[in-house]
Amino acid sequence: MKVGVLGSGDVAKTLASGFLKHGHEVMMGTREPAKLKEWAGKNPKGRVGSFAEAAKSGELVVLAVKGTASAEALRAAGASNLSGKTVVDVTNPIAEAPPENGVLRFFTNLDESLMERLQREFAGAKLVKAFNSAGSACMVNPEF
Repeated sequence: MKVGVLGSGDVAKTLASGFLKHGHEVMMGTREPAKLKEWAGKNPKGRVGSFAEAAKSGELVVLAVKGTASAEALRAAGASNLSGKTVVDVTNPIAEAPPENGVLRFFTNLDESLMERLQREFAGAKLVKAFNSAGSACMVNPEF
């Protein structure tokens, strides 16, 4: 399967490497290709491009950016490149604020999730939530 991974952080790199490990074709989409230079060196079968290129190339798209950047990343990917495709949403709506009494703050509320916002704006895509409640070390072939 062809997988487009949107993002260049640890989660995106872990999932992209896992898809490659299991025989899938992967293109990572990023705004800053230099962030993925080391990953590309370690994963010669993987490709790096823009958000739009990764979304267009993937039969499956993985959204693995900070929650605060998720809508912007999907806009850069292009609604037409996402239409009809499953988009695995790995994001969490963690606010750009310090935890309060040890609890992370969200930028959403109990009446509307980030997933609902994204699905409304990108109605042609089929968003599903996955991997957002496990650390990246446990995302590919975890051993417990």
